Formats: sequence, structure tokens, C-alpha cells
Amino acid sequence: MDVPESELLRTFVSMDKDDNGRVWAWELLRSLGQAGIQPDDPRVRAALADVGRPAGIDIQPVEIGFRQYAEIARHGDGVVYRALAGELAVPPEEFREYARSIEAMYDNLLANRDGAVADYIPTLRDADPERFGIAICTADGQTFSIGDADLAFSVQSTSKPFSYAMALEQLGPEEVHRWVGQEQSGGAFNDPVLSLDAVGKPQNPMINAGAMATLALVDSDRELSDRFRTVRETWTGMMGRAPGFDNETYLAERSTGDGNRSLASRMKSRQMLKAAPGEDGAAKVADFYFQVCSLEVDAQRLAAAGATLASGGVAPYSGQRVFSQETAGRVLSVMGHSGMYNDSGKFSDQVGLPAKSGVSGNVMMVVPSKRLAVVTFSPRLDTAGNSVRGVEVCKRLVDEFNLHPYRGLGATRARQLNEADRRAEAASAADHALAGLTHPGPASTQGTDAERAPTLATRRTAQPSHQL
Repeated sequence: MDVPESELLRTFVSMDKDDNGRVWAWELLRSLGQAGIQPDDPRVRAALADVGRPAGIDIQPVEIGFRQYAEIARHGDGVVYRALAGELAVPPEEFREYARSIEAMYDNLLANRDGAVADYIPTLRDADPERFGIAICTADGQTFSIGDADLAFSVQSTSKPFSYAMALEQLGPEEVHRWVGQEQSGGAFNDPVLSLDAVGKPQNPMINAGAMATLALVDSDRELSDRFRTVRETWTGMMGRAPGFDNETYLAERSTGDGNRSLASRMKSRQMLKAAPGEDGAAKVADFYFQVCSLEVDAQRLAAAGATLASGGVAPYSGQRVFSQETAGRVLSVMGHSGMYNDSGKFSDQVGLPAKSGVSGNVMMVVPSKRLAVVTFSPRLDTAGNSVRGVEVCKRLVDEFNLHPYRGLGATRARQLNEADRRAEAASAADHALAGLTHPGPASTQGTDAERAPTLATRRTAQPSHQL
């Protein structure tokens, strides 16, 4: 990244507490962490490695001179410079406010033991119901996590938006929507009657029938092993790390998956499933679906996948364009009306943001206006199959930061004013009140409006706001 040396010097001096032309490595990492860029960020590690810094730089008393700092700051996508210059997706102070709020929510919701774990397969039935983690990730890879955010779980239905995105990327919306609709089903995600419309097309990609229909389109002319590799590589591109695979969950899903195989057979019998000919064509599609649901992630990695959608299809850590902006928009749109099982309408009313849940206890919510994603993991589910704590985190975050896109329309939105704002507003009001009056004092000091020094009100810059 090409950054003027004067700008690099400005950010360097801000960390040079001893004014000796060198900064401690831990001070650099601390400053990055305050902006949401963590020491284990692969871009930071690569930047440090390229200038010969040891892997344990964050715990060793290493000093960095300006020339070394300039190399680090310019490395790759310039994330180090952009973080220190306040040029990331979310300003540092605002990001810290999100982190403080999520930390408080986590502490408050630990005592919430409502709901019950899914019990239709052993791996979900035996999950520890007390587990709870929250992670956020922005389009620039700013992260914060707390609790069990690094605990692996099977992604389950939260794979569906990304399977839909892969089909859209390969075939385009016109071809994809020949096979799957865009409407709410009006029933449960696995309802055998309401899942399909009058001609046998699945209602949308967020229900089981629709997810199987979209996966059937991904690399449809290739072997199943190659198709699974495509899916896995796409997830790796979004998250910066490869997903795992929960073979125990896959085997259990396959052994209990007669309902999904039946749905696939019904679609195939009505020529609404792109499956291989023969009796086992539909069964192979269902098996592919079980495999993808058994991909293993954690809240931190899933948040990076969500941030890929929040940034219009660009992965946060690599800058790789995984999906087109159009694809990301289409995926978020269908998540907005059908992503939370049979409570999607209620969630849309209360939260108003695109989200997807999985019965392992994960919820992924995308905040497009802030270019970030929030992921929770807590296995206890409500009657619709959504994580109780996860839904509550989404509701509280939206309420606290006024993120609901439809509330307050047509009303003047009050800004949160700090003391400097209030003084500036008072100065501005005084200026308006005195407008047109003759200013006392020697003629030589008055001059025109343009020549006079600006008032506090005209010098003041807008403060960050959480409102949309």
C-alpha cells in the first residue's frame, strides 16, 4: 500500500511515547488491538515476519524504528496503517463501544437458561447447554470475541445463505430461480407440504428443500468429491481458515434424513431438482446437503464469513472477492425475510436485519450499514429452533445502537451529544442569535465574515453516531 511518508510519520509519532524515534512492539500491537485488529491477525503476522520480527514479538521487549515501521505499515492491504489512522470500516472508538456492549450482554445473559438443545441426533442432543460465545467481525477484519467463540460446532442451516451464493455466482439469478423461489414458505423449514409451491419448486433457499435445490446446482456436472471441495474452498476464502468436518454429525444426519431424501425425490419427480438420473440421484443431492451442514466452524470464523456478505462479497482478511456485490445483496435480502426459521417475520419486526440460524445453536446477523457481522453460539433453542441467547443478543444490540432500519422513520433522530457537542451547539445558537448585529471593537479587527476566525460551531466536526 502506497502511503505518504508524512502520514506514516504522524501515526508513528503517536506511539513514540519516549520521543526517541523508536516504538515498542507491544505498543504497536496494543494500538492495533484498540482499533479491533488483533495480534494473531494473519496480515499483522505476515507484516511483522517480512521485516524479520520474531513470532513472539507481542511478548518480547522489541523496539521498532521508523523505517521498519514504514515497511510494516505499508505491507499488504495496509491494515496496520489504516488501523492507526482510523480508516477502517468501524472507527476505533465506535468499535470499542460495540465490544463493551457485547461484553455486558454476555455477562447478563449467562444466567438465561431458557430453551432446550436440539435432540434429533446425538451430537446435538449431547451438546453442553451452558456454552455461550459471541464474536463480531468487520469488513476490515476488526474482531472482538468473548466466551466460547472459539469452540467448534457444525454450521447446520447457516450454510444455506452461502450455498445460495455459490449457485448464484456460477449460474446467475435467472437460472437459479428456475429451480428455487424467493418467497416465504409459510411453514417450518422442513415442512413437507408448504416447502414446495404448486409446480414443485422449493419456496426459497433458506428452507431444507431450497437448500438442496441450490446445492444441486453447484458444480452439477462434477463428481461429489469435487463439488464438496468447491464448497470447502469457498468457506476457506471467506474465513481465512479452512472449515473442519464433523463426521459424527454427518453420519447421524444421513441416518435420520429420510424426510430430506423424500423432499428431494418429490422435487426430482417433478423435474424441479437438477439431479443425476436414476433412483439414487435425489439421494445423492440430500447426501451432499448433509455433508455441507456438517462443516465445522466456530463463532469467530463464521463472523468472518458474515463479514464477507457485509462487505459486498469481499473477504475481510485476504481482500479476495468471493462473491459479487449483486450476489451478496440477493443473499442478504432472502436472509432478511426467511433466515430465522418459522420466526423470521417476528425477528424481522424486532430486529430488522438479515440473519441466519442453525440448530447447533448458532446465529449469524449481518449489519450492512456498519459493514460487520455478529455471530453467537449457545445451544439452547426456542420453539422455532433459534438460539434463545443468540436472538436476545441480536435484539439488544439493535436496540442499544439504533440499528433497526425502519424505526424512527419520519422523525428527527436525536444525536448523542457529548460535552464538546453541547458547547458547540450553544455557540452556534449564539451566532444565530447575534446574526446581523454590529460587532463592537476597532474597525481594523472586524473585517468580512470570511476574514474573521471561524467560530467553535464552524470548527466542530460531526461526532460518530450509531444511528442510521
